[in-house]
Amino acid sequence: MFLPIKSDNGAALPWEYLAAEAGAYKAGQLLNVDAGTGQVEPISAEQTTTPPYLCMADITVADAGTLIPVTRISRDCIYETTLAAAAAGTVTGSKLQVASGGLQATAGAGTFEVVSMDGTETGDAVRGRWL
Repeated sequence: MFLPIKSDNGAALPWEYLAAEAGAYKAGQLLNVDAGTGQVEPISAEQTTTPPYLCMADITVADAGTLIPVTRISRDCIYETTLAAAAAGTVTGSKLQVASGGLQATAGAGTFEVVSMDGTETGDAVRGRWL
């Protein structure tokens, strides 16, 4: 999961409530907006671009259109997550992409810039900001 750890200005990220597609959501899961319905949904494949929203609760949506708590992704915030797979050669300043499901980062040319990390093996913690 992606957790907001620190903001540049010290302010907490504001929450919003947006309509969601039916399905199960996890706190810290990155979300996209469905182009057809305009509702948020989990990321279904690896993504190299910055996702717009972060889910803020574990929630199951039975009926599409149910409101769920989210925050907008902020370029002024550092987020922490784990690596979905080993990312040999990743160092501070490297760019990672979002892994399928939106809960972890993975190697690839993405927009999540590493600012610190515990290692490069699967499950190691990594902190970064969105570009």
